[in-house]
Amino acid sequence: MDNPIDLILSLGVASFASLVVVGYLVFIWWLDRYEREPAWLVLLTFAWGALGGTLFSCVINSTLGAFAHIIGGSGFGSFATAVLIAPPVEEFMKGLILLAIVLIGNNVDNRTDGLIYGAATGLGFACVENLWYYYNNAAHGFAAIFLIATIRTLFTAMLHCTSSAMLGMAVGYARHRSGTLRWFIFPAIGYFFAVLNHATWNGISTTSSLLSKDPTFNLAALLFGMVILTGTIILMFILTQWSLHSEHEVIRDQLLAEAERGVIPAAHAAIIPFWLKRSKKGWLPPHVDKKAYIKAATLLAFRHHQLEIAGGERRQRYLEEIATYRKRVQELLAGQ
Repeated sequence: MDNPIDLILSLGVASFASLVVVGYLVFIWWLDRYEREPAWLVLLTFAWGALGGTLFSCVINSTLGAFAHIIGGSGFGSFATAVLIAPPVEEFMKGLILLAIVLIGNNVDNRTDGLIYGAATGLGFACVENLWYYYNNAAHGFAAIFLIATIRTLFTAMLHCTSSAMLGMAVGYARHRSGTLRWFIFPAIGYFFAVLNHATWNGISTTSSLLSKDPTFNLAALLFGMVILTGTIILMFILTQWSLHSEHEVIRDQLLAEAERGVIPAAHAAIIPFWLKRSKKGWLPPHVDKKAYIKAATLLAFRHHQLEIAGGERRQRYLEEIATYRKRVQELLAGQ
């Protein structure tokens, strides 16, 4: 890029587009309003997608893509890399961090939590992949960078986000249920839809460029892909709201039961499940740590629900955690 103005403008657009992707992450994290995940762990998940996910995917995609080019020529190689190789490889590599989060810690309580971590790793991947596209198209000038940044920020970044969120939601659903098969069935379903979503977008964009040099045809195919992806984004937003509503019902029902047992005041059971109500002042005595109290009560409700749907040896662990959170709630109410 010889023109310094073009260079400055392109760098500005690329930087702004990257900030928008990070903004997506903050917004999705904020949506989990009942029991937000630790910010450091969400950022670590984002970093895995950005560094580990892209690095390993790049190596495997390049290796398998080279074989596809040798076997079927450039046309088949490009199609195979974009549609048959990249989606399953990238969704698997992005999703590896979900396995680590589930095995190492106790942060995934439900579908929403899995969705948050899945979206985070997908957005991290998209952020670095977008930078690679900007770098490789820098010679085409500011207009090209602006177009690429628009498409990749509004659509491709959300493709990675929604695809990985599908897998994350499935992992979150399986996390506290019973039976060994749950770890094969539910993540496999989530992975299938993640790959399908990814491959559909890649297939439309790749096929249009391979089969036609007509700009009108390519634009129509691109718009068609955008419509499909927009539908997926809307569907994921609906699923997120449904999952959050399910959380609300769990917290409400379980805390009402705890109020009947005398663990918390009945008035609190009618406030904590409602995000806006509990954000107001005056419903707790000044000596109570509001943030800690809400978190302990929410986790108490979640553990009760997880006890109901779990089986086997995990039931004893949930009973112990219920006793711990119940004691913590009572200590906080007493100002300890």
